[in-house]
Amino acid sequence: MITSMYKVVSMVVGSLVWFGCSVVMFAQGSVMDGVFTSGQASQGQRTFEAVCASCHDTSEFSGGRFQFTWVGQTTADLYETIATLMPEGDPGSLSSEEYAAVVAYLLRLNDYPPGLAPLPADEMVLQTVQIVANEQ
Repeated sequence: MITSMYKVVSMVVGSLVWFGCSVVMFAQGSVMDGVFTSGQASQGQRTFEAVCASCHDTSEFSGGRFQFTWVGQTTADLYETIATLMPEGDPGSLSSEEYAAVVAYLLRLNDYPPGLAPLPADEMVLQTVQIVANEQ
């Protein structure tokens, strides 16, 4: 009995430690901290071109227009907007990873730096990442 309880406690603690590490890895404060990978942004570009480009031009999501709309928001706000509204006529039809990749692509379009870990599709984690002005 004690051995099986020890195993359960170990699994729970191990899971919490792993989850805590993943949150720490991604909860970096802002999009200037490299919160997506180049590969993920490239996947997002392919998704954008296949699904979004028939209705949207990248200029809608870059430069001053992007900065005006999204600075002060979080990556969760951007993710949720895209995931709940797009594609038009079939919102929510992409996988959560595809939506995260599109967000990564939009961040790369705005010259935010890539990092070592992909942007997660976890909205709780995305809430911790602020979209800030890019002065580059």
